[in-house]
Amino acid sequence: MREPASDPAAPAPRAARPDAFDRVLAKDRGALLRLQKRLSEAKGDARAVVQDALAQALAKSRAGFDARAARLPEPRIDIDLPIGREADAIVELIQKHQVVVIAGETGSGKTTQLPKLCLAAGRGAAGLIGCTQPRRIAARAVAKRVAEELQVPLGKEVGWQVRFTEQVGEDTLIKFMTDGILLAEIQKDRWLSAYDTIIVDEAHERSLNIDFLLGYLKGLLKKRRDLKLIVTSATIDTARFAQHFDGAPVISVEGRSYPVEVRYRPLEDTNADVASKPDAEKSLYEGLLAACDEITREVDSAGVGRGDVLVFLPGEREIREVHHVLERRKYRETEVLPLYARLSAKDQDRVFNPGPKRRIVLATNVAETSLTVPRIRYVVDPGTARVKRYSPRMKLDRLHIEDIAQASADQRKGRCGRVSSGICYRLYSEVDFNSRPRYTDPELLRSSLSGVILRMLSLGLGRVEDFPFIDAPDPRAVADGWQQLAELGAVDKHRQLTPVGRQMAAFAVDVKLARMLIAAKERGALREMIVIASFLGLQDPRERPPEAREAADRAHAAFADERSEFVSILKLWDAYRAAHEDLSQSKLRDWCGQRFLNFLRLREWRELHRQLILNCEALGWTQNDAPADYAELHRALLAGLALQTGHRSEKGLYEAPRSRKFGLFPASTLAQKPPPWVLCATLLDTAKVWGITAAKIEPEWVIDAVPHLLSRRHFDPHWSRRQGRVQGSEQIGLFGLVLLPKKPVHYGGLYPDEAREIFVRQALVTGEIDTRIPLVKRNLATLERALEEEAKQRRAGLVVDEDWQVRWYLDRLPGDVHNTAALESWYGKLDPAARKALEWSLAELMSVEGSGVERFPKFLPLGDARLALHYRFEPGHAEDGVTLDVPLHLLPALDAARFSWLVPGLVEEKATELIRGLPKALRRNFVPAPDFARAFALAFPEGDADSIHGALARFLAKATGVEVSALDFDESALEPHLRMNLRVGEVDSDGNGRAPRGFRVLGASRSLDELKSRFGAEAEKAFAARAGERLAREGLREFPAEPIPVEIAGAGGLPAFPALVVDGDDVALRVLADREAASQAHAGGVIRLAEIALADAVKSARKQLPLNPKTAMVYTAVATAEQLRADLVAKALAALLGHDGSEATSVRPDANAARGLATLRDREAFHKAIAAVKQKLFAEAMARLKIAEAALTQYAEIRPKLEAPVMGWAKANLDDLRAQLAGLVHPAFVRETPPEAFNELPRYLKALALRAERALRDPTRDQQRMLEVQPFAKALDEARRRGDSLQPGWQALRWDLEELRVSLFAQELGTKRPVSAKRLARQLGALLPS
Repeated sequence: MREPASDPAAPAPRAARPDAFDRVLAKDRGALLRLQKRLSEAKGDARAVVQDALAQALAKSRAGFDARAARLPEPRIDIDLPIGREADAIVELIQKHQVVVIAGETGSGKTTQLPKLCLAAGRGAAGLIGCTQPRRIAARAVAKRVAEELQVPLGKEVGWQVRFTEQVGEDTLIKFMTDGILLAEIQKDRWLSAYDTIIVDEAHERSLNIDFLLGYLKGLLKKRRDLKLIVTSATIDTARFAQHFDGAPVISVEGRSYPVEVRYRPLEDTNADVASKPDAEKSLYEGLLAACDEITREVDSAGVGRGDVLVFLPGEREIREVHHVLERRKYRETEVLPLYARLSAKDQDRVFNPGPKRRIVLATNVAETSLTVPRIRYVVDPGTARVKRYSPRMKLDRLHIEDIAQASADQRKGRCGRVSSGICYRLYSEVDFNSRPRYTDPELLRSSLSGVILRMLSLGLGRVEDFPFIDAPDPRAVADGWQQLAELGAVDKHRQLTPVGRQMAAFAVDVKLARMLIAAKERGALREMIVIASFLGLQDPRERPPEAREAADRAHAAFADERSEFVSILKLWDAYRAAHEDLSQSKLRDWCGQRFLNFLRLREWRELHRQLILNCEALGWTQNDAPADYAELHRALLAGLALQTGHRSEKGLYEAPRSRKFGLFPASTLAQKPPPWVLCATLLDTAKVWGITAAKIEPEWVIDAVPHLLSRRHFDPHWSRRQGRVQGSEQIGLFGLVLLPKKPVHYGGLYPDEAREIFVRQALVTGEIDTRIPLVKRNLATLERALEEEAKQRRAGLVVDEDWQVRWYLDRLPGDVHNTAALESWYGKLDPAARKALEWSLAELMSVEGSGVERFPKFLPLGDARLALHYRFEPGHAEDGVTLDVPLHLLPALDAARFSWLVPGLVEEKATELIRGLPKALRRNFVPAPDFARAFALAFPEGDADSIHGALARFLAKATGVEVSALDFDESALEPHLRMNLRVGEVDSDGNGRAPRGFRVLGASRSLDELKSRFGAEAEKAFAARAGERLAREGLREFPAEPIPVEIAGAGGLPAFPALVVDGDDVALRVLADREAASQAHAGGVIRLAEIALADAVKSARKQLPLNPKTAMVYTAVATAEQLRADLVAKALAALLGHDGSEATSVRPDANAARGLATLRDREAFHKAIAAVKQKLFAEAMARLKIAEAALTQYAEIRPKLEAPVMGWAKANLDDLRAQLAGLVHPAFVRETPPEAFNELPRYLKALALRAERALRDPTRDQQRMLEVQPFAKALDEARRRGDSLQPGWQALRWDLEELRVSLFAQELGTKRPVSAKRLARQLGALLPS
């Protein structure tokens, strides 16, 4: 029965193109196409040569095609199977279509019959018919069955290939394989040229390999029109597959021939006789036993041999345990058989070739699809399966037993009813079944994507986000995959493959194992690592059966190593390799059995080991001859497994990076004596998180292995006299796991400025330093004499304090002197005079009090900076009085109020002159002025935050009660020496970054405002350059990764304000001196980055905006329809970003978020805001489109009336109407109309239309009203000519004028706010100059 692919109107298949290379081998098609291209380009004699070569190649390929066609076996289709009844229809679809989706129910025979139907359709002659199976056991079993039906030997016309094993020859026509084998072939042959047909069987399982194959084949089919693809699936969501392949035809085939009865047996209702307490909740095993007992009673009552039982279980361990329990039941004439993927071929044959006894087959979900276990009448379904899910948050695999979906339950039910009516026992209720999800999550949505991303990068398939998967992976899983590859060093910051990543892609193993191999090659441990990596890539061959667990542990102890289970793997390998070389196959099996080792898994280990050796040889690597050192081997392991490191806590659990905790697996050899630090090959979350395959390590090895992943925190800086430098402590961590809590480090090498101050304060000032130079001893001796003099005079505070001493040294020592060696080196290069200048004098140390130093200081503190003060007594000279040297970069930080105080020694004199300069009416209240000035100076010995004028005014008012304002004082009337002389300049150094050598003056003035106007721009740049030399970034196109602080310590310790600043088309991160300017600039920078981030969304919104054809046609009279789309989307974006002065029209919370966008300083918050804007952009544009459509509809009605007026119009009225219409609707009206006015456009145009109708009836009345608005219209025209019309005041007048027009000409429409000619006149008066 055929079904449409997606809808009844599915597109018909395109007509096949004429094929110039009909009946040629698929593998030759590429070479033939290249020859054909050469022929089209060749000229002269060369053309004949190429034409001859093409003819020969074409003849040879067609001969090969004919030879294969002659060997095609005659397909015999089993018409008793449901698919046989649809054989003709399927063959026809295969011949007509490139892709066919076949939905076959369980038991339809699609797996075995489809390859034969392909033969019937003429496929297989040009190349192989490739049939993929999700499991190895199915590939081998189906190949054997098809070979028998075609009556050809297995391995000849019908072959099969699984990992490590294959039976494929030159004559093979049909090849069965696992989907992983086909993926591996893509690495070598991107065109899959060996195949002319590919059948992807059991596609509904949606494994990671299947999803990748279907995505890859979708692109390949467009390039290889000769390739046919058949996708088979159970009747599970087949429309998804058809839609994926652009409406491929779907044909449904019925399944089982016999009905299946479903019996629900919830566990709480079972009554197995093994239960010790009949009323207690029964375990899963008890429920299985109860079902088997019921089946046995039914079989015994009807006679033995009425059908076998298939029991589904989550895993091999559960199969072993249930097998043990059922064997003890001793059912009559019954055998219990296991079935799972790694079962030996001999044991598998027992399942597929039943004997005379009734069988109970215990199987994993390997029997759920593909495989048909013969003679099954009963199915026992516990409703659970062990599902592996990767957690991107925890960065580990979770292996929990979960409830299966309805589709999986139906698949299990379909395993019975093949030979007669079947019965399915579900050990859960029907209500439970109906509440379960319909389909199982595809593996792509529950796996780590790092391997997929690496494979796609190596194949050049583009970004994983753009790859045509049927279900797009979760963005969080994609981000996790990228993060894991970056942590392994496989990709760079631009997400391009690194050399390490290209080497990793050469290995068909997990990305972590590949990274370990690369590290092992660098550390001389490749031979050992190949053994370990191949072991970790497979299931552990060591077995611990429940009935012989102690015996197995004793046998495995021969290979155990007390320090590392990785070394145990090496010991096991050495023993196995020796046994393999010395023993025959049968004796080797016995050897494995005695040591509880799985023979088949050991063989797979050896095969994977061989494959990895071949990969290494292909890369030109050689194995180490000498045994690898224990530390180097485990350092190499850490290159891939560093995030699975653990530190033992007091509670016994291990703490791992990213706040994870785990315990050592109980069977581990390290579990008895857990070491402090371990490395685990796997962290697996079952009911608890376990670390499996562990080794003892040292934290220093982790630091050495993955330095790029470490975080370092430095603290506790202190002076070390013994080492002669400032020491600190370093805490090294790995994603929250502290590796080294307190490692000593040279603090000066990391933070020289901070170390320099500690060096001065704790070494030079205290004398705690061992040095050969006499400087420190001499200065301390001088300080001692000063302290003695202070004691003699019994005057505390006479000697300078420690801060003065520290500042004295800091002003003279170069920036790179922060340890003993640097001090001695610098001091040794000074001349005698410079050395002498570094020694203290007694006068310097005792000049703090009583000598005037405190009243006339040498330096003025400004933040951490100290600005030099100079004094000159020379009336009439430009520098008479106090002169302050201001470095250019500190000019923006100066405060005029502070400098109005001059220095303490001049406050009294300046206050006297300010009082004397008061108007006489005020001055007479403050006589004598010197007395008031002296009292004021005593009251403010340290000055005040306010200017001296404000402080003096408050003081006089408080002292006399007479109100005085700061504005009453005349600063300009003062003598020049009573105003601070400011010299702006640049500090010269000696060229080596050492001590300042001089001060180069750029300009001087006693007016701070004048200096800021002259040098403000240069000063801002200098301040930003110094304050932001670490933060500054140029050419930003995305938000910086590190958060941007609101304020930082700038030059001289002054506050500086980082901001994102618009710089052409890009954005720059700069540091500004003014908080308000930084805030405004940052808003613009963030919005510019938002526009860059939303460029694709804007482009998409433009394309999707559904512009009405009528509206577009109307707008063509104004501008282009594309311009209208662009303006609408741009205006919507401006509203959402909050920089058009409006709120978003559609959703108010987004407007609130937009207003906060400009203040964002964190990348994560920025991305969240962008996501919110992106989500609402189209809706916002649609809201504006509706307004524009309404306005343009009005425009379309009005414009013809005004362009071709009938008789009766007055010219002035008509000109005014046309001017108003042109002002409302013009090429940029969407972009330039303010949002509030834009929303009212339809009303304004409606008012205009009403005016036009009424003006025809009564032109005189219209002209009277027009005269009321004309003065304002003319004023606006004048403002437009002057370029002032965009100012806020004129804009308000312009739109209030529209409201006035509504009020005058169409009063019934109402106005949005009170408006009148008088109001507008007042507005206009405020705008015009007086």
